[in-house]
Amino acid sequence: MTSSKKIILHYDMDAFYASIEIRDKPNLHGKPVIVGTSVITTCNYEARKYGLHSAMSVTKARILCPYGIYLKVDKEKYNKVSKQIKKLVLKLTNKVEFIALDEGFVDITDIIKNYTSYEVFARKFQQGISKHTGLSCSIGIGYNKLSAKLASDAKKPGGVTFIRDLDQFADFMSDKGIKLIPGVGKKTQEILGRKNLVKVSDVLKVPLQELRSILGYNRGEMIYEYSRGIDNRKVSIESKTHSISNEKTYSTPLEDREFIWAEFLSLLIKTHKRMKTQNFHTKTLTLKVRYLDRKTISRSKSINISTENIEKLKKLLSELFEEIDLENKIKLLGINLGNLSKNKEYQLCFKDVEGIKKERKIQELKDKINNFKN
Repeated sequence: MTSSKKIILHYDMDAFYASIEIRDKPNLHGKPVIVGTSVITTCNYEARKYGLHSAMSVTKARILCPYGIYLKVDKEKYNKVSKQIKKLVLKLTNKVEFIALDEGFVDITDIIKNYTSYEVFARKFQQGISKHTGLSCSIGIGYNKLSAKLASDAKKPGGVTFIRDLDQFADFMSDKGIKLIPGVGKKTQEILGRKNLVKVSDVLKVPLQELRSILGYNRGEMIYEYSRGIDNRKVSIESKTHSISNEKTYSTPLEDREFIWAEFLSLLIKTHKRMKTQNFHTKTLTLKVRYLDRKTISRSKSINISTENIEKLKKLLSELFEEIDLENKIKLLGINLGNLSKNKEYQLCFKDVEGIKKERKIQELKDKINNFKN
């Protein structure tokens, strides 16, 4: 391993809500357990044998599995267990990005060298979670966030999978359908299917420009890179004292693109107002989306120079918005402003100075071009 190589772990708690209920009520062990009132939020693996899954209506679930144990969602209890897990993970490192109550990315580049192998570290991680919570999790370790997430999904429940480099990624994805690529929902599948692109191996044969023309510039580029194992996103380190956020949950799932954009814009303005009230500048904007099936994603962008300028933040928001999958129904939207610094304490670091110089040179060049035209 070279020092520049990142090693990312993704943990995903197995059937989180249902597992907590079974832990607290041992008589449920071995029975199909479904958590949800009108829509399934989680069901255990016994229930999945009947064809049940997250986001399925409970009415349909009762037809498929009439003798299942149907329980109401206990958010307070699940939040409490989630906080317990997060505290355990943060004892290892602060380089953690929690993306939902039951999953997160951990940059283990600096700590994996203290263990004899990936396997040993992963098993110790699982044992620590199990010892303190009585719950199991699946682990994926990869060279970036994409490979780690795909690896953790590979063997559930309680599995451990490694994708160490691009070659292993290629082997792992060679026979997989395009649905496995993050960002490929039902509509994208249909579009690609009409071009006879049904497997990852099919997408690999398509040039970047052609994918852009089929799916649009940003989505085409994302699918092109993800199918090849390219993902340069960093683990966004969370810190309560250095970020301000707002979230909104919707009783009616969102589908309309313009309405979703308007909601994101409203959340940004609200969060920006709180930031200004507390006298902060920001360098990082993060979007959060939770879909109807409980899948949660986040996308972040950072700038070199701290700002409180709402127009600059709107531009970042617009760029991030293009990376969001809008093909599936959405239940929650969130905005986070991070890497904060107090206005009165704000000083230009070396990167800031270089950034300003770069911006000035670009502006000078633009001015020269305009003067030449005139």
